[in-house]
Amino acid sequence: MMSAEERVRILSEAKPNSWLAFSSDETKVAGRGDTYLQAVEDAERQGETDPVLVKIPENWEPRVFHPCV
Repeated sequence: MMSAEERVRILSEAKPNSWLAFSSDETKVAGRGDTYLQAVEDAERQGETDPVLVKIPENWEPRVFHPCV
């Protein structure tokens, strides 16, 4: 299993505004892309048929959501 520290490192080093595809068991990065489709296709080329996709934000600034807004 991927450690929390490793996951944070991978996410923080990823290209801003891109997509990462993790393996279905979330133990490794299976694909990357500038778009959702590119990341899925990259993962499929690596043999991953059910990737977990994550959108990397433009920046990692904290966001607070107020439930009454």
